[in-house]
Amino acid sequence: MIKNKKKPDWILLFILVLITTAIVGAIFLSPHLRTPTSVETQKALLILTEAAETALSMQQAESQKAAIQDQATQEIEIIPSPIPTQKTVNAVEYFRNNISQESYADWIRKLSGEKPVLIGGQEYKIETRYSYAMFTGQQNAKAKEFLLETIRQWMPENQITQEEYVYIDATSENKWINIIVTFPGEIKPEEEVLFTAHYDSCVVFEGDPMKYAPGANDNGTGVATILEAIRIFSQMKFDRTVKIVLFSGEENFQQGSKAYAARHAADNIIGVINMDMYGTDKDNDRCFEMYVGELSGSHQLADLMIQTIQQNGLNLKYDYLTGDAYSLADQTSFWNVNIPAVTAMENFLPETTEGGCGVRDRTDFWHLPGDTTESINLPYAFDIGLAGTFTVLNLAGAHPVPIIE
Repeated sequence: MIKNKKKPDWILLFILVLITTAIVGAIFLSPHLRTPTSVETQKALLILTEAAETALSMQQAESQKAAIQDQATQEIEIIPSPIPTQKTVNAVEYFRNNISQESYADWIRKLSGEKPVLIGGQEYKIETRYSYAMFTGQQNAKAKEFLLETIRQWMPENQITQEEYVYIDATSENKWINIIVTFPGEIKPEEEVLFTAHYDSCVVFEGDPMKYAPGANDNGTGVATILEAIRIFSQMKFDRTVKIVLFSGEENFQQGSKAYAARHAADNIIGVINMDMYGTDKDNDRCFEMYVGELSGSHQLADLMIQTIQQNGLNLKYDYLTGDAYSLADQTSFWNVNIPAVTAMENFLPETTEGGCGVRDRTDFWHLPGDTTESINLPYAFDIGLAGTFTVLNLAGAHPVPIIE
């Protein structure tokens, strides 16, 4: 804080000297050079006194004025000058500006073995993501290694967790892994939003899943959405903590999500948005299914997704399934421990809701070797992925992103 320094009143002093000199000269240097009478002396003293009082009053007035100005200056200067605010862009808009349909499709091609991937500098093809193959060291099933190496390009190691669980089947004990990426919240870190998908695949009706199970649609579509989310979320901040979870073992009766839900049932999870197989839209009606269930929190999540679709002009329709929702997907593991969850899936079930999808329009290659990229309606799948991602951004309170000019 800067104060005004008080300046000497030179003008007032000069006037006082002139008045005093004039009075003394009039008394003692008159033309007659006589001794003044007592009356004249009293008059002279009176004039001198009045002049002095006038000068003093003027000096006091100036001092008071200066004090008022100094106080006003102090009051203005204690208000800090506004600091220019850095330009930002809304989180949803930022995400949309940094993703493309081609970048999304490229992950599906790599995950389904159509394109080779580099792991540790060596080239591999991910020809199957069957959990029994992935966790026994098969060279054609290195999806877990590929996912971890990819995620480490964007995220520090202390925000990546490999959470092992044990699955005991009829003949053996198996140790499989869920992959968790954590984005700590800055305002309400104790509240968690989960964004999930299963990364395993299988074939059932034809072929050998240990050798070839491409799973481009089931569930390359969901994992591609998750990978793009991690890539772009790494440049964002959130009010609530976001945990992105990739489950293994979904094709073996949701083993990965069951293990996660059991271990984290006491966590303060306010909602789960699960993405699972949404690449088929043969009739181009752009309709997908939401498995909402009966929990009131799940209804709130579904309503938020609907609102998000409408606000962002995604041109999607939906079936809103409650009691007749498909139960063999990962949202059920969370419903069973009273955690709100919604799954997005293509028009898989024959059941419909009013204004929903109508006639079933699901893939012809479910759990078959033909589940490749060629069978996927990419614009449709891409937009469903955006719907899920934008819902997570809104639910988690994603901050505006600074614009670097």
